[in-house]
Amino acid sequence: MVFEKHNRLALAYDRFPGGIINPSLVEHAGEVWGIARCEKYDQAERNADKSLNFTPAFAVMFRLNENLAITKEHYDVRFENFPSIPWRTEDYRLFVFQGQLFCTHTLWVQGFGIGMGLSQVDVDQHSISLLHPITIENLKVNTVEKNWVIIPHQDTLHCLYSFYPEFTLTELLDLHTAKFSLSHRKNLQSLSADWLPATGLEDKLISLSTVPQQIQNELYLLVHQKDEQHIYRDFLVKIDATTMMPIAISREPVIKGGDSEGFWRGFLTVYSLLILGNQAIVSFGEGERYAGVAKAPVESLLNAETLALCEN
Repeated sequence: MVFEKHNRLALAYDRFPGGIINPSLVEHAGEVWGIARCEKYDQAERNADKSLNFTPAFAVMFRLNENLAITKEHYDVRFENFPSIPWRTEDYRLFVFQGQLFCTHTLWVQGFGIGMGLSQVDVDQHSISLLHPITIENLKVNTVEKNWVIIPHQDTLHCLYSFYPEFTLTELLDLHTAKFSLSHRKNLQSLSADWLPATGLEDKLISLSTVPQQIQNELYLLVHQKDEQHIYRDFLVKIDATTMMPIAISREPVIKGGDSEGFWRGFLTVYSLLILGNQAIVSFGEGERYAGVAKAPVESLLNAETLALCEN
């Protein structure tokens, strides 16, 4: 695997018995910033008592140095413009657009289904401000698929809604209302016999993990699937930067769970891929209890053996 050595972020886990998990990283204004979810109650407790899902939200906003060590951490994150009735956020994914910092996240309002929200992030004010729940014109949203990722461009945003069996791409219509419109769909299942068996992936949902990063002239992101032993495996996918369509997938996972510490050994859940010079960095939740990072040379990532996904 590409990312062999895992490093736990030195956060205040004793303050949150349910875990500090699923960190997302981004380079913004010359610094690396991250957000992670903080839980007072673990997943088993929240499954047993659903009302615990709607206790007040907590998150930590932190800064990393060049060695990926924490130099600042703020647990006083303020949530602004969120609903007045009980709500819950999960799965923060940070990105920069036109010099400003944003994130997507799930938005679960008590009494309603789970949707996705688009928020603006202020690292100086330690705030996450909801702009609007994301809507997609001409697309029936399936709440099972909640790992949407944004692809920032200079003048617009694309949102990848799903990867497999259908690769679904949308384009921004209005930022402040978080409105997108369906732009392209391609069924990857029709050609999956050419690549799926070689990867060990099953013919079922493969979800998005990370905001794509540009390396040379192509975009790269990670996608994941959980196997029958509840082990998460992440694969590298190359996307054509012009057509925005997937080109290839790694034959082997570049990172996976199975020996994670925490509540669930198979749970290693990746939330960001970051390219800093000649280093590739991933951030992940470990065992639904801890937050971690791993790094590897970009060359090792690009040298991963790949299989063709589809023709553009």
